[in-house]
Amino acid sequence: MVSHPKLRIFVENAGYPYLDEMSAMMYQYPQLYGDVSTITWIIPRSAFYDYLQRLIKAGLGKRLMFGSDQMRWPEMIGEGIKAIEEADFLTAEQKRDILYNNAARFLRLSKETIARHNAM
Repeated sequence: MVSHPKLRIFVENAGYPYLDEMSAMMYQYPQLYGDVSTITWIIPRSAFYDYLQRLIKAGLGKRLMFGSDQMRWPEMIGEGIKAIEEADFLTAEQKRDILYNNAARFLRLSKETIARHNAM
């Protein structure tokens, strides 16, 4: 990542259960993001919330993205979104960041594309 500073990488499930290691890597590499996908529903909700809240408190909320990656269980996408929406420790802005804004930035979506998505 040092040799390729423009390369953006995301780590599935935000590195769960390696919170300290993931936080340290995210501090060291600003182009490193984490997604929250299957951990939104495959582990107990309280464990997911603890992990997510610690990443948020560490100041990493602008680099967390929702990931659906549910080729095997597409019906769980809604459960994952619900887990984010019901997280009472997240602000409305943090929820929107995780569910859309951070990925839009990561993917370098154009302002026009973002406006079109927001109009839907």
